[in-house]
Amino acid sequence: MKEVSIGIDMGGTKIKIGLVNAGRLLASKIIDASSNVGFEERLKDLQQEVDGLLTNHRCTPNGIGIAFPGIVDSDRDKIISDYVKYPDAQKVDIRQWASYHWGISAKLENDSRAALLGEWQYGAGKGCDNLVLITLGTGVGTAVLLEGKLLRGKHYLAGNLGGHMSVNIYGKRCNCGNIGCLESESSTWALRDRIVQSPHFQESTLASEKDLDFHTVFKKAEEGDLLAGQIKENSLKAWSLGIINLIHAYDPEKIVIGGGIMKSKEIILPYVKKMIKKHSWLKTGQIAVTPAKQLEYAGILGMGYLLTS
Repeated sequence: MKEVSIGIDMGGTKIKIGLVNAGRLLASKIIDASSNVGFEERLKDLQQEVDGLLTNHRCTPNGIGIAFPGIVDSDRDKIISDYVKYPDAQKVDIRQWASYHWGISAKLENDSRAALLGEWQYGAGKGCDNLVLITLGTGVGTAVLLEGKLLRGKHYLAGNLGGHMSVNIYGKRCNCGNIGCLESESSTWALRDRIVQSPHFQESTLASEKDLDFHTVFKKAEEGDLLAGQIKENSLKAWSLGIINLIHAYDPEKIVIGGGIMKSKEIILPYVKKMIKKHSWLKTGQIAVTPAKQLEYAGILGMGYLLTS
């Protein structure tokens, strides 16, 4: 039987489970996140899914790593944020859970940091030791690598809250309590309300669309829809300003942009690069901006690396 590391990436919409051996994803499965459900209850489902993967692929585990969408004490493998996703997560002992079910060790890390490790070792950040990752999706996640080391900070916040930097002092209150966060200005969870609450919604072609996602917004903007164009411009500008803030804060060699919204990278990348050239203190050529290569499984590969490094 092949020995593998189990990686679990608990996203806001989907949970990805994978078996990793020597940096290669051998098998995977994706299930609904149901992030409103208690974390302890969700772990019961994950145990069954993991057992199924191990049995079907004749593998034995050497450890399990969970990438979690919140603030994580990676020294004690504890979730320390009390946020909207997975209530009761702070109470769960991941080490005990892994030891009880499989007799193996467990690692817990913030999902953006895990994705950063995956891109650093196996993706767009390979060979670069000063790296910033930003993921555009259900929320906006960030992580930072400085001189080859993950930035964590005294309270494990460092580099993780790029999505909750204010980019609009007149903006709405975010679900974190802050005002005008990058997330509340331009993420999937905030998009529908921003569209529907616009005074131009009823006259927009977006009013007849079932799926109000960024792909639809960009498509309608290209077709000349006024509201879609406004939403597109606001989002691109917010993402760009957020990235410029990260550049000024951490002075990286490279910015890697991932997340589901980057399926529209042909629209996003040129805009971001233009804004960096215009507004950043760094001159053209001093910093690279590139799409993530491990769009689906960076977090799982990152946890696999963390378990074996």
